[in-house]
Amino acid sequence: MNTNERHPQVLWAQREGLLYLTVELHDAQDAKIDLTESSIDFSNTTDDMLYKFHLDFYKPINPKESKKTLTGRKTVMLLEKQEDEWWPRLTKDTKKLAFVKTDFDHWKDSDDSGDEEPDFSGMDFSQMGGMGGMGDMASMMGGMGGMGGMGGMGGMGGMPDLSALAGAGAADEAADEGEDEDEATSKPKD
Repeated sequence: MNTNERHPQVLWAQREGLLYLTVELHDAQDAKIDLTESSIDFSNTTDDMLYKFHLDFYKPINPKESKKTLTGRKTVMLLEKQEDEWWPRLTKDTKKLAFVKTDFDHWKDSDDSGDEEPDFSGMDFSQMGGMGGMGDMASMMGGMGGMGGMGGMGGMGGMPDLSALAGAGAADEAADEGEDEDEATSKPKD
């Protein structure tokens, strides 16, 4: 690899019939992505640095049925597998690639119950053929939700008012000390 080349971080997850591949690289709207049945080639120049990688998939995918979207921070791809089955790894090669990591936000094991899919609402996957930029930013941001205002904290409902007990502890201690003194002075003398 050239000294001016780097690998972007690649996250992956899967379902029985899909792969989720995310390339975390900002300003990648003009990325060159060559997707075939057996591999993917990615390259993009960001901040005068060339980022690229090549991966040979564990088994074939359907590139024509796959989708991708590019944002200002990452490239998200939904790759359809040719066979509905769980893969033991992303690539043919058993060697671990340092730049490829598991995407635990989208991961689901084969024995997990339910068929819920990850929430990619707001992602514009209509640009599979062209790399036309960010698409409709308003619809992307609409699916993101938000924290909203926290408002006042109010009280801790259901908690008893313990302020009346604040002085009671001191009074009890004083009473205990007084008893000790009384015991010492009230002992009969021999």
